[in-house]
Amino acid sequence: MILDKIKLRGEEMAPLEGHDRLQYLIDLAKEVPVLSDEYKTEENKIRGCVSSLWVTGKQNNDGTMSYQHDAESYMTKGTAKVIIDIVNGEQKKEIAELTLESFRGLGIKELLTMQRQVGFASLIQRIIGIAQNG
Repeated sequence: MILDKIKLRGEEMAPLEGHDRLQYLIDLAKEVPVLSDEYKTEENKIRGCVSSLWVTGKQNNDGTMSYQHDAESYMTKGTAKVIIDIVNGEQKKEIAELTLESFRGLGIKELLTMQRQVGFASLIQRIIGIAQNG
């Protein structure tokens, strides 16, 4: 279940503070494949992010979802990867029923500046929206 994955990921990241957490997000960002320019459109761009972030997704034949993303900054890309890793391969119906509150267990939102919190919320809404409409 997605909520269990969120809780577990939050527990894994909880001991990381300051520079260690930033380095963790940068290391995650380096694992993200480059998103083709054809997907870097206004439709796929996340509003409110400090750095440009694009997210695209599709439903697979088995009812699961696959998401891809890319961003201009490592912090944004790494933060998005944490979220994308949780929802990738999960059932469309389960993702569509999530809310921003569902991700509270990660403990990420509280560490972000107000501007980055807006982008974080927009990212979650985009992921849920793709599942609801895809």
